[in-house]
Amino acid sequence: MSIRRCIAPVFLLAAAPFALGQITVSTTVEGTEAPNGRGVRAQAVITEASGLGAGVQAIAVKEIRSAIFVIDDVVSRDGPDGGPGLAVTKRELTASEAYGDGLPNGYNVPPTTDPTGPWQGLVWPYRDQYDYFPNVGDPLADNVGTAFTISPNVYGFVDVDGIARGGPTDPTPAGGDISRLLRGITGNGLNGPATYFAFDIIPLSGDRDRFVTVRLISTSVRVVVQDQNGEYGEVVVDVPDFTTVIQLPEPTTLALLPVATMFLARRRR
Repeated sequence: MSIRRCIAPVFLLAAAPFALGQITVSTTVEGTEAPNGRGVRAQAVITEASGLGAGVQAIAVKEIRSAIFVIDDVVSRDGPDGGPGLAVTKRELTASEAYGDGLPNGYNVPPTTDPTGPWQGLVWPYRDQYDYFPNVGDPLADNVGTAFTISPNVYGFVDVDGIARGGPTDPTPAGGDISRLLRGITGNGLNGPATYFAFDIIPLSGDRDRFVTVRLISTSVRVVVQDQNGEYGEVVVDVPDFTTVIQLPEPTTLALLPVATMFLARRRR
């Protein structure tokens, strides 16, 4: 997929005059080499890791909560049975994408709650909560992110809640090893973008190489930080809406980022 343009609004969270500072995080989407060239990955990136000052450093993105909208530039009049012009679906994952098979700090066995697959949508390690450490009533990771269609030309997913487990701020039952903060398909948000959700955009009618708009909205991110004394904590980043326009079906890497900021909020899920 190719990028035509990116709208990147800046949003500053209101803070008291004595606020310690800010850490910034951005969201983006990346086109992937799916067999049909229409794979898309939603990602978060820490763009300012030391904004809190006093030796506090962002370490990794631990949780990501967002909604994803896909808006077709063409209102379909000739879809199958008068139906939609696009199919926007969760992407089927490889074992590496689903549980880190063969990757550094990946799991050696498939998800305990869904050992046979196929797996889709939410990407390792942001499937942890649902795959290996579920609470009573938690859905399967495959069911996180509720698909919707708004006639005639809006598609997407709401309640896309990716939660990685473990690390010094979350030692039980996942374990407090710092290596649990160093996982990710493309990175942990600091060392490479944190990929958390994969989906496909499939044209059903109209020009197959047309442009569509992708928006990541209502996004918040929980970031693990470490201070100069080696103590760990967490901060919450409220991320502004990200909007970009991509062309189907040509695969490419998208690297345009809007900016987000946060106010210190030390708490844990």
